[in-house]
Amino acid sequence: MTQDLTIDLGEQMLNCRTAGIIVKDSHVLLHRNKKDPFWTLIGGRIQLGEDSGQAVEREFEEELGIRAKVERLLWSVENFFNYRESLYHEYSFIYLIQDVENRLYGTDEVISPEGGEFHYEWIPLERIAEMPLRPAFLQEKLERIPSIPEHIIHKEV
Repeated sequence: MTQDLTIDLGEQMLNCRTAGIIVKDSHVLLHRNKKDPFWTLIGGRIQLGEDSGQAVEREFEEELGIRAKVERLLWSVENFFNYRESLYHEYSFIYLIQDVENRLYGTDEVISPEGGEFHYEWIPLERIAEMPLRPAFLQEKLERIPSIPEHIIHKEV
């Protein structure tokens, strides 16, 4: 049995998340829950006993049906935010990802095999600053992907 590393502490949620970035032809692949007004990086919760690299590879397989491989860690993030009337204290690990089999062709819209809930789209890096993106620090950071990992403390509350 798998269990996500999310703990409901009553007044706050403690969450462990991982996410990945694929950059192709000066575009980055993002997704948006159709219920939300903002875009996010593709990823999800880390499961008990799973490391963050394994988790992001699993999430890309589940969400897009592609075999992804972690290239390197970009950011470790302590993120504090409010989402759907809950306060979150989240630890995130954001990786640069490779599409191992090069199954994501071009920079057209990508449809998830999961269907329904999420919309996937290649966003030109030159437009990132104007996109409603969460966490918001990504609007600046995606323009200059670091060569060594960075630690970020981000507070939106």
